[in-house]
Amino acid sequence: MADSKPQAARNAHPVLVLAPLGGDANALAECIESSGLQACCLSSATQLAKRLAAPDEPEALMVVLTHEAADADVGRILADTMNAEPEWSRLPILILASVANRPPPACAVLDREIESASYVLLERPAPPAVMVRLLGTLAGTRKRQFQTRDLLRRLEEEEKRTTFLLGELRHRVRNSLAVLRSLFKMTARTSQSVEELSVTFGERLRTLSDAHIRLANEAGGENTLATLVKDHVAPYAPDPGQVTIDGPAVRLTESVAFDLALVIHELATNAAKYGALSVPDGLVEVRWLLDNDSATLDLSWRESGGPPVQAPTRRGLGTTLISGFFASEGSAPELSYDPDGLAWLAKLPKDCFALTGDANIRGQDCQPYQS
Repeated sequence: MADSKPQAARNAHPVLVLAPLGGDANALAECIESSGLQACCLSSATQLAKRLAAPDEPEALMVVLTHEAADADVGRILADTMNAEPEWSRLPILILASVANRPPPACAVLDREIESASYVLLERPAPPAVMVRLLGTLAGTRKRQFQTRDLLRRLEEEEKRTTFLLGELRHRVRNSLAVLRSLFKMTARTSQSVEELSVTFGERLRTLSDAHIRLANEAGGENTLATLVKDHVAPYAPDPGQVTIDGPAVRLTESVAFDLALVIHELATNAAKYGALSVPDGLVEVRWLLDNDSATLDLSWRESGGPPVQAPTRRGLGTTLISGFFASEGSAPELSYDPDGLAWLAKLPKDCFALTGDANIRGQDCQPYQS
C-alpha cells in the first residue's frame, strides 16, 4: 500500500509503537496522531532494532510499548540504543503496564544496564487526556535534545573553522615578508629612480593591503568570479599583462566565494614567491568554462615562463588549502607541478554559482577593481 502521507509527515521524527495484541497498536497510533505526532507501528522486536539503527531514517521521537511487548529482548535493544546516546540525550520510552507495581521484564533490563534509565511506566487503561499530555511532554523533551545536539554540532564545526582560519592567518603572516621582498625586488628592477620606486611600490603595497581587507570581508562583497580573481591576483603581478583571465560572467555564492578567495590568494602568493609572478616573463592564465554535461564550472590556474617547478617536499597549510578545495564534495582539485609551471584545476558544483548573462570576461590587463 502506498504511503499517502505528506512528505513533511514522512520526514518527521516518528513515535515508534510496539503493541502486539489485538487492536492496541492502532488505538495507540490514533492517540499519538491526535497529539500532532507521527506514529510508526512495528510488529516485532527485530523490526524495532532495525528501525532504531537505521541511518537513513529520521530518528525516533520516543518509543511506546505495551506490557506484552516489553520483554527482556526489547529491553536489551532499548538499553543498547540508550547507551549509544549521551546521558543528556537519551531516547524517551513510555511503557503501558497492565499493573503498575509489576513492571514487565524490559524494565528490569533497563534498570540494570542504564543508570537513571529514562522510561515512564503508566498503568492502563490511561485516560486519553493523560496520554496526550504525557506524549506532549516526552516529545518536547526529545525535541529539545535534538536542538541541543544540533547546536553543539554547529559549535564544533565553527570551532574547527575558526582553528583553520587562525592557521591560515598565521600562514599568511609568515608569507607577507617573503611576498613583500619579492614585490620590492621586482619593482626595483624596473624602476628608473628612487622616486619611481617609492611611488610604484607604495601603490603595490596599497593594492596588497586592499586584497587582504577584501579577503577578510569576502562574504559581504561583490561575489563575481572575475572580481575575485582580479582583486586577489593583481597585487602580486608586477605587470598586469602577466595575468590573463577568460570565462563567462559568473556570480558565486557567499560561502564558495570566501573559500575560493583563500585558494586564489594562496596561488597568487606562491606565484609571487616561487612561480610565474616572481620573474618578469612569467605568465598566469585563469580560465573558467561551464561543463554542459555535469553543469559544473571548470576553473583552472596555469603558470608558465617562471622558474623550474618542483613539488614541495612536505605538505603545508597552503598545499592542503589548495588541494582540499571542494574535496569533500567528491571532486578534489587536480594539482600538478608541471615543468612549465604549476597547474590547478577545480570543478565548482552547480549550486555554488550562477551565470549572469553578461558578456564573457576576457583580457590580459589584470588591474584590480577599485572599491
